[in-house]
Amino acid sequence: MKILFFGSSDFSLPIARNIHGQFKIVGVVVSEPKPKGRGLKHSLPEIARWAESAGVKVYMPPDPNAETFVDEIRLLGPDLYVLSAYGHILCKELLEIPSLGSINVHPSLLPQYRGAAPIQRAIMAGEKKTGVTVFFMDEKIDHGKMITQRSVEIEEDDTYGSLSTKLSGLGAEMIIGTLHSIASGDCRSVLQDGAVSYAPKLKKCELLIDWTEGATVINNRIRALSPHPGARTYFRGKELMILQAQVGDKRLSPGSLLIEDRKLHVGTTSGSLALLAVKPEGRKTISVQDFINGYRIQKGEVLG
Repeated sequence: MKILFFGSSDFSLPIARNIHGQFKIVGVVVSEPKPKGRGLKHSLPEIARWAESAGVKVYMPPDPNAETFVDEIRLLGPDLYVLSAYGHILCKELLEIPSLGSINVHPSLLPQYRGAAPIQRAIMAGEKKTGVTVFFMDEKIDHGKMITQRSVEIEEDDTYGSLSTKLSGLGAEMIIGTLHSIASGDCRSVLQDGAVSYAPKLKKCELLIDWTEGATVINNRIRALSPHPGARTYFRGKELMILQAQVGDKRLSPGSLLIEDRKLHVGTTSGSLALLAVKPEGRKTISVQDFINGYRIQKGEVLG
């Protein structure tokens, strides 16, 4: 069974690596790298570096639905696609190529949180449970028949980073049984059932903290955006990224700062937040104690 893997993020790597240990991956398709840093250099995603080291061909089409790429994959003749966190929607012509179909490893309990940011949206919404669904792809986004689904608890201290790692590991376990069932012809699938919800791509404006929201709502946003892209606010006219906080019960006006018991508390509409880790503009992440000492925060200063 010749498998073509589509995946661009760190979430994809454990899944691809686990597949390659038992099946034949004939290629890995990643999104075209975007220039980053001061020199605007192109940096290969980790999964592409892994594929190269494993002797697997890497494809980086600017548009995977372009006729030239579709023709190239048609000549390659894969039996099956496996997709996870790729970042592009595949057209009908591309999906029709593999004889055994196309499957997606998606980090949500479908049909909940269909879309590009299921992990972040679940944390933002204060969900207590999420999971991984492996399903056959069709032309609609995260819509096809489900092959298998497993759930995990979302812990109170889970961030996008920690939950993504858990779900990626779970997906890497689940995909092997799925591939064996497809290879043996015993794979069964069922229609998605239940209330549908969506997880659209995060907008830049959603990264900004609104201190007039409640402490729990704000903390969920911080967790959902940590370690990247990071929830932001402003301090002394410069951007300040908040990467870790803890809900408290101080009575402060929204955005107001209070140093007490070696902690930095911020007021919200309902309760307060004790900041634990921050990243000042142009600097590395530091503890809140280093932030207090380094910036000599004055009484009456605010965030936002």
